[in-house]
Amino acid sequence: MVPIVMWADKDEVRDQIASQHPDFGADEVRKSADIAVVSGAVFHGILLVLCLVLVAKLATGRPWTRRLTVVSQLLSVVFSAFSWSSSPMFHVVIPVVGAVQLAIVALLLVPREARDFFEQRAPSDASV
Repeated sequence: MVPIVMWADKDEVRDQIASQHPDFGADEVRKSADIAVVSGAVFHGILLVLCLVLVAKLATGRPWTRRLTVVSQLLSVVFSAFSWSSSPMFHVVIPVVGAVQLAIVALLLVPREARDFFEQRAPSDASV
């Protein structure tokens, strides 16, 4: 969501860069805004690929997929603080996305059915 918000409101990105760096000329502000949008898209694109891989792998019921999903979602919530502090343009999006991520974690850890699903597919000690 962050790169979409940045791309949709690129003028706001430019304005924020200009206000934080009054010594930048118009060309530097434009280039900095382009770099910010592209780097945000690349970073969040990598996270999207990770999430898509995890969604596909969760159906296998392997315990590592649940652990990696929980860790990645919790880290994403923590790292959202960086986006939150970097610009007020994200203040509407971040709480919604964070709530969804915390709901995913809860659905993977809390219901007995979810725990059973992943425990049934865990390798047994006898096979080691």
